[in-house]
Amino acid sequence: MSDGLLRLAALGKAARNALEDDLLPFWHRMEDRAHGGHFAAMSHDGVVDRKGPKSTVFVARILWTMSEAGRSLGSASSIEQARHAARFLLDRLADRETGGFFWSVTHDGRPQEADKHLYAHAFAIYGLSAFAAATGSAEAHDAAVETFGLIEDRARTARSGYREAFDRLWRPIDNGRLAPGHAGAARTMNSHLHLLEAYTALAALTGEETHRSALADLLDLILRRFLAPGGSHAFSMLDDKLSPLAGPISMGHDIETAWLIDAAADVIGDAALSGRTRTASDALIRSASEFGYCGARGFLTERGPDGTVDPWRVWWVQAEAVVGFVNAFQRTGDEAMLARAEVIWDYAERVMRDRRLGEWHWRVDATGRPDHRKPKVEPWKEPYHQARACLELMRRSGAIR
Repeated sequence: MSDGLLRLAALGKAARNALEDDLLPFWHRMEDRAHGGHFAAMSHDGVVDRKGPKSTVFVARILWTMSEAGRSLGSASSIEQARHAARFLLDRLADRETGGFFWSVTHDGRPQEADKHLYAHAFAIYGLSAFAAATGSAEAHDAAVETFGLIEDRARTARSGYREAFDRLWRPIDNGRLAPGHAGAARTMNSHLHLLEAYTALAALTGEETHRSALADLLDLILRRFLAPGGSHAFSMLDDKLSPLAGPISMGHDIETAWLIDAAADVIGDAALSGRTRTASDALIRSASEFGYCGARGFLTERGPDGTVDPWRVWWVQAEAVVGFVNAFQRTGDEAMLARAEVIWDYAERVMRDRRLGEWHWRVDATGRPDHRKPKVEPWKEPYHQARACLELMRRSGAIR
């Protein structure tokens, strides 16, 4: 075995330990046995708010995590956690009257924010597809396919991507959830990227040409309209005519995009599209690395239009950077990319991981001190990014399928 493969195997082993010894036990303890789902609010110091609202994004991401962990590790306890999350998603967050999923419900499952958003529906597909793959659930399979059909019917446009924000009756509204303070930002890279991720999972699950075709169209759109000339970065926001709007450049999303577009192209299986994707992926990761990689001091999240860099190191960015660098190593053989993955993984283990209470800190400063104002758990912070990084490292090292 080559030196690079031995090093990758070591990363996979470390990732398995982190997943099994820390992340999964932490989230198993967050199960809400009284009302369903999982508790969605915990302070930095470990105080759980049992009445925090539960969003579709939060529940679906836990569903994905537990489904993939259960399938990959043969973990019966994680599969049970996945069943618990699936029931809450399908019984409480699904809108039986007008279709789709609420943005959020109360802790005990009553509608709270009844608007519909592309981002949330993407994660519903993602989580349900993983659960169907892990358990063979026909209910989850059919719900994922139905949600795909709903998005294609209500959100897809002929030439300008997907509408993102709707009221409960599926009437378009301002995209304030994903582009707050940016009037006219009708399309976001964030929503379209995670829809790509969801369609990748669905197409892999069903093998249906309808799903593969929609995935190919979406990947083509991202390559043509969301990436800057030369692929140096993705535009965070576009108007409804797909013209770029001024906004931050997210190195975190760019390095995540780099490996997710490769994964989508693999499922599609079109040689010409795969070639375009590989070129774009390579450009994205090298540019993101140039501006975001700080060696043993972690990976930065974004820089503003004026070049000002956000100094905080955010948990999900470290997770995506590790996977992005490993993907680049595997696609190109460039061991410098593997070395960067090792450095960022070591940083996450040393600095981001909370050795006292478990899980990862929301963010730390440039010296590695956690921001105690940020919660350990909230509707946007669950196990998805960090657990997925562990599972990807294990899969890419050959430890799991």
